[in-house]
Amino acid sequence: MTWKSSGRMSLLASASAAGLCLTQGACLAKGAPVPSGWWKLDGTVRAVAPRGGLGAGALQQVGSVSWGKGFVGGKSLVLNGSGCLQLSHPPIDISKSYTVAAWVQVKHMGGWQTFLSADGPKQSGFFLQLRNDTDTFGFVVTHHGEGLPNAVVTSTDVPTPGEWYHIAGVYNAARHTAELFVNGRLQGSVYCAPTPPVEGPLAIGRGRFAGGAVDWVHGSIEDVRAYQAALTPAEIAAVAGPMVAKAGKLGEVVDAGPIPLTIHANETAVHVSPTLYGLMTEEINHSYDGGIYAELIQNRIFKDNATTPVHWSLVTTGGGTGTISLNHSHPINKELTTCLRLDAEPGHAGAEVGVANDGFWGVPLRPHTQYRISFFARTAPGFHGNLHVALEAANGSRIYAAGSFKHLTTAWHWYHTTLKTGSMNASLANRFVMTTNGTGDLYFNLVSVKPPTFNNRPNGTRPYIMKMLAAMKPKFLRLPGGNYLEGNTIKERFNWKKTLGPLQDRPGHEGTWGYRSSDGFGLLEMLEWCQDLHMQPVLGVFAGYSLGGQYVPAGPKLQRFIKSALEEIQYVTGPVTSKWGAVRAKDGHPAPFPLKYVEIGNEDFFDRSHSYDGRFAQFYHAIKAKYPHLQLIATMPVKSVVPDVIDEHYYMPPVAFERAAHKYDTYSRTGPKIFVGEWASREGHPTPDMNSALGDAAWMTGMERNSDVVIMNAYAPLQVLIHHGPSQKRTNLIGYNGLQAYGSPSYWAQVMFSSYHGNIVPHFTLGKAQDLFCSVTRDSKTGTLYIKLVNTARNRRVVHVSLDQSEKIASTGTLIELTAKNRTSTNTMSDPRHVVPLTKVIHNLGPRFTLHVDPISVNVIVINRRR
Repeated sequence: MTWKSSGRMSLLASASAAGLCLTQGACLAKGAPVPSGWWKLDGTVRAVAPRGGLGAGALQQVGSVSWGKGFVGGKSLVLNGSGCLQLSHPPIDISKSYTVAAWVQVKHMGGWQTFLSADGPKQSGFFLQLRNDTDTFGFVVTHHGEGLPNAVVTSTDVPTPGEWYHIAGVYNAARHTAELFVNGRLQGSVYCAPTPPVEGPLAIGRGRFAGGAVDWVHGSIEDVRAYQAALTPAEIAAVAGPMVAKAGKLGEVVDAGPIPLTIHANETAVHVSPTLYGLMTEEINHSYDGGIYAELIQNRIFKDNATTPVHWSLVTTGGGTGTISLNHSHPINKELTTCLRLDAEPGHAGAEVGVANDGFWGVPLRPHTQYRISFFARTAPGFHGNLHVALEAANGSRIYAAGSFKHLTTAWHWYHTTLKTGSMNASLANRFVMTTNGTGDLYFNLVSVKPPTFNNRPNGTRPYIMKMLAAMKPKFLRLPGGNYLEGNTIKERFNWKKTLGPLQDRPGHEGTWGYRSSDGFGLLEMLEWCQDLHMQPVLGVFAGYSLGGQYVPAGPKLQRFIKSALEEIQYVTGPVTSKWGAVRAKDGHPAPFPLKYVEIGNEDFFDRSHSYDGRFAQFYHAIKAKYPHLQLIATMPVKSVVPDVIDEHYYMPPVAFERAAHKYDTYSRTGPKIFVGEWASREGHPTPDMNSALGDAAWMTGMERNSDVVIMNAYAPLQVLIHHGPSQKRTNLIGYNGLQAYGSPSYWAQVMFSSYHGNIVPHFTLGKAQDLFCSVTRDSKTGTLYIKLVNTARNRRVVHVSLDQSEKIASTGTLIELTAKNRTSTNTMSDPRHVVPLTKVIHNLGPRFTLHVDPISVNVIVINRRR
């Protein structure tokens, strides 16, 4: 049953100062909104009917249910995993803003348990649940078959079986957010795309997935409510009511007193991997085109759309007219086969007609800056006129820099110049314009505008993004990407040979994330990126499998891809006397690049043909035969041969990373090493929040502590272009536009971990401490000690440190702390330094000293040897 209302106020009219009494003796507390549907579940399945005709019908019993002792009332619904209650239709339209809430008690942990849901065709439109992957409460908004990612928000900690909790899920259609509250407190907020309505039943005690009933509850439920509005935090607190004071505690650690940390600084447990912290790159979220690659023109070779010159528009002044269209009759070469045709009709003196490019959601311009302009152009026979180029405001109201070309010909010619801006405010709201005063047809191809680049490389990178990456002190770069390496089809894979040489020889290709890659940022540019930031490349080679399921089985047909991989390795490392080393030298880089690690494929555990074992073995033997010193990385465990390294990928909620912080403590020390090649806490959009930074940091303590096993790790995705279009991943480490970049709280946690560590992990022990995570390293040359403490709780923790080492330590040290007022605090383009590390001096250090660790904080304590 669905209720209609003229507006939020009529539906959510708050109770008066004395409260509002409804039928069946139910009364709303002061300030509590009136629900669309309310079931007390106090021994009856009838709905509470608010005065004024609102309410919902009685629930129907499915399977086995019973009644037991209640928490907010006399009784509660008791479920044993084989029954539920249903309403034939949900009392709310989930395509609009809504809130669902209930008091719940979990009998035991383990398994998925859904307290409230609304059935869609194949799966529930939402799940208010206990999650099996994290053992936390969760609110999930789904898009049942629309190909969009689910919005998942989880509680900050694990509930205790037998305790009662008030949980509420809020979907805000106007703000596109999903929020979870536990005991009246906000646990998290995530981006949520618009969701369609569902027609199926409201279910209490189960969910729906793959067309069937799932997630049966083992526990108790009472006081279920549904609202056709996104309740505010104050309204959620009013709904929860005063019984919250007696509810189970969540995310609040009872301080059991000081926690001992004993460090045997002179006893080496393991050596820290010199390549522990690095970067993973991928053409996703416009990370290359529109991102680190400095090109400012989007769709510069006119292949982004087969029928329309997207990002290009007609420009006329003084009454001129004209048209623009794609043209395939005048190829420059076999790669540049599509050009832009401008049919110009100025009409009279002073009029001009031309084309404008809007860049990557704006052409960024800075004052007193030089921009390199280049393009191919030709005319139709009989054309006479000049060509003018300009960098100007998006609405054409101001020209910031301009130039002109004369004597255009009917043959393709490459034109280039430099334009310099004067005094202006840095701005994104600009465009690049080419206009003519001549009549007839003009043709353009490979149009380029480039600003100054990092280290002044002619086809280089944006300095402000490179500086952000340099601050992470990365030791390696996994390139050219993950899915980007494979392609959606074998034809659309990253074909490294087609990314080499002059730009006019690069045709580009369809990317894996919904847009085309220009391949201007090719293999050599990525290797030079490594050189500029003093990183070593981790080279991914295509291994015969694409995302769409196409694969080449082990055997003769796979051999051409193995040959290509061997040639690629030679391009990277070979001398100029080798075939592909000579090609590299011709491309402008005679010196070979260092290479130690080669990864064969990407995420081949998705290959349902189960062909990776054979494919990996064929690559392994061929590469080892020619390059025995290379360390070869498998993308999943294999049986045919023993890989040197295995790549593991993890994308989880922050609390799951906290629970997994000791994952590698018990890993085998005799098997392959581990490369955690992709991982990230998934909370925050478009970049992670403080809660994600806590989960990330807790996880990093485990990797650092076990860096004899985990030899490399890289967060992913690394970057996201902040604009009005979509990003492909919800949570990304660094946000940027054409003028500036900012680091998320997770970015700053990465900077802290990669900047402050030694080369050995000494033996140390931390007393039992829920929600406190630790790693200790030491520089064996300087004696400097680095203590990392991550406190994910709301309580301040007291740590008593005992040092057992022969050298005397300085009485003062340095504390670098990352903290925030709440877990959802984050950084944005408009407030890029809302959450950043702060550095302070700490005193009274010695063999025994005390640290006070703030709530929700990431800390690095640097202790030097006394000089």
